[in-house]
Amino acid sequence: MKQHYLLLSIVLLLSSTINAQVVNGNFETVKPNLLPSNWGMNFTQPVSIDTQSGGMVTNQIQYTTNIPSMVYAVTDSQNGQFAMEISNAFNTTQNQVIPGSATIFSDANQDFPGWNAGIPIAVNAQVYMIGFYYKFLPVGNDIAEAKIEVFDNNGALIGNAEVDIMGTNNQFEYVYMPINFTSNAVKDFMTISFSMAKEGSTPTFGSRLLVDNVVTNFEALDLLDTPISAEFLMYPTLADHELNIIPGHLQSDLIDYKIIDTQGKIIKQNTTVHDTNYIYTMDVSQLNSGMYFLQATSNTGSITKKFIKK
Repeated sequence: MKQHYLLLSIVLLLSSTINAQVVNGNFETVKPNLLPSNWGMNFTQPVSIDTQSGGMVTNQIQYTTNIPSMVYAVTDSQNGQFAMEISNAFNTTQNQVIPGSATIFSDANQDFPGWNAGIPIAVNAQVYMIGFYYKFLPVGNDIAEAKIEVFDNNGALIGNAEVDIMGTNNQFEYVYMPINFTSNAVKDFMTISFSMAKEGSTPTFGSRLLVDNVVTNFEALDLLDTPISAEFLMYPTLADHELNIIPGHLQSDLIDYKIIDTQGKIIKQNTTVHDTNYIYTMDVSQLNSGMYFLQATSNTGSITKKFIKK
């Protein structure tokens, strides 16, 4: 087990220099029509038959925003200028909700995937998880879903991961899920998609999902190039009994510390009072061996660091 986490820690060090090249994963490339480049969904305006005249009648579609699309760029981003927003639409003619979705594709000249969903995987690219920041603003009890699928050069599925997104998140949260590989075949291409309706769930008109910084390694956690990132210190990153924390610019009356496991579950949470700049020690001796995230939040900001419990 220890050898497994030693190998994983080496991979994490390499991930900052060897990227999976998720095309426009930060959504900073936006087209004049306000669609994020290389992301979109296949959607054809439905038509019906007028029973009296026998003619074709185009269904009326109501969108959540003024943009006639269910996938579009927004300036409410976790990092940079833009993020991608996905929302549901409503077919007023058929009285039916149309779930929004977004899939990555290679052709930057197109507005939707067509038959060419997916992107090639570069040689030596790190593809072992799907990670992203998100806000989820459901109107009902919607369950959204993120999915990654990896294929070999014969088109055979060799790995996949799915992340359920539920509950209301008004602030950007980071989530990731390791890919379950069933073959050691060479990775050739992958598809990444976000759906506003997980299979079996019922979508609600008005629900919205914002996504930013999609990666296939832990690179997204290193995007916080703010002063709090420079001054916030946590050590050791390979912990046995305790973590030592210097809050830096998170300094405030109250700081909330959460330890989160790789499945996104909060394992431990402490709220402390910091009125002077000193080292805070957090006991991790009871944690099982493995990788965790420490998330620290105050009224001056939030930051997430990863560590490994021996």
